[in-house]
Amino acid sequence: VNYVENTYPDLMNNVSTCKSPMEMFAAVLKEHYKDDDKKLVSVAIMPCSAKKFEANRDEFKNNGVPDVDYVVTTQEFINMVNESGITFSELEPEALDSPFESCSGAGVIFGVTGGVTEAVIRKVLSDQTVPALRALAFKNVRGMDGVKEAVVTAFNHEIKIAIVSGLKNADNIIKNIKAGEAHYDFVEV
Repeated sequence: VNYVENTYPDLMNNVSTCKSPMEMFAAVLKEHYKDDDKKLVSVAIMPCSAKKFEANRDEFKNNGVPDVDYVVTTQEFINMVNESGITFSELEPEALDSPFESCSGAGVIFGVTGGVTEAVIRKVLSDQTVPALRALAFKNVRGMDGVKEAVVTAFNHEIKIAIVSGLKNADNIIKNIKAGEAHYDFVEV
């Protein structure tokens, strides 16, 4: 979002107004536990350092309090674990927290490249009998190889999708779209 705001402000109307999964979960978590006497601190462990800037945006604060208090990159977390001497293979297995009683499979895939797109497609094509849902190999839009494309037919319309990894690839996609060399209905960066 920050990149589009600064480099292509004319495209801001095309950017989703949805919060990122990190921000969505943090906001829901803080709302869910707001009546507890203790101060809740939300720490996100994320692969992208841009999440640190995202967490500090004013629109992700509630009465001046950020939904995500701290962001630690996965590399920083690995360094912390290594420095502390923790050996995961020596730890006893433990059940994960379950603050909410149910969840969807879409929540699991949100964290991978292409996961948000896949979750949207699954929701739009929620009828499992829709041939397009079965025909679409979702793995074709997952991965980290720059740009991946897919076409989904939904309700007699073809929807062209691009999954982009990295700002350099995003910039190339934007330039191609602006030059009329490409068209996408849905782009995830």
